[in-house]
Amino acid sequence: MAHEHPEYDPADRVAEDAELAEFFDLLGRPHTTAILRRFACDSGPWRYSELQETLDISPTTLSNRLAALTEAGIIERESYDEIPPRVEYSTTAKGEALRPPFEELLVWIDSYD
Repeated sequence: MAHEHPEYDPADRVAEDAELAEFFDLLGRPHTTAILRRFACDSGPWRYSELQETLDISPTTLSNRLAALTEAGIIERESYDEIPPRVEYSTTAKGEALRPPFEELLVWIDSYD
């Protein structure tokens, strides 16, 4: 038996599936979930050096992941005109919206561990 969806638009579904696949692709990159966990579970903002110290990630990989998360609108980068230069990363509203599902996933993982 097929389910009827009166407002179902296949073109919308294809676009949503593509966005979801893009998001999971980002999550599937090495160290992305560890970085997201810092932002989702711990208060920020975070300096690059603090992230580097707490995560076992090469500087190049960390920079690439932060750039990808910034481009995705999940975190934002703020640079300050100081000596030495200071850069901080914090979650955007989009990133904050990931906190509840991220915490639920952690609960789910713990319940089946």
